[in-house]
Amino acid sequence: MPDTNADIQPTNKSSYRPQTAAETFDRILSGTTPWVAIGDFLDDWRRTVVPERATLVAAPIAEYRGDAELRHWAAFIAATVEWLCWNEGIPFPSWTSSAEYTLPEPWFLYPGWRLRAWQLATTPAPYKMRNIFGGDHMLDRV
Repeated sequence: MPDTNADIQPTNKSSYRPQTAAETFDRILSGTTPWVAIGDFLDDWRRTVVPERATLVAAPIAEYRGDAELRHWAAFIAATVEWLCWNEGIPFPSWTSSAEYTLPEPWFLYPGWRLRAWQLATTPAPYKMRNIFGGDHMLDRV
């Protein structure tokens, strides 16, 4: 009986490329639910070896063109990049220091006064610096 697998060529399983922070924001700009796009980025960050993680955050994100909701997500991504880099001892990319990633008004991810004190007290510094408050486990839930 002839070997039916003889003509099968091996596939290149290493063709997957992790999503960058810039691509994450591009997905948000194109209509993807922000938490889905950010969750995909975080999955890729966690699966990428530490020495290669800096490449995922090197390119700046696109301009949000003045839209208030998009400004929130741009600031959130900048803060997330700094928080992830800080946790791994990776230098922050220079693009995250732009003043455009600081919100003029506080943004509380969890509404209501009961959770406000907890969010103010436990939110990591890169988010607080940008007027974003969501507590100490906001990326665990994505």
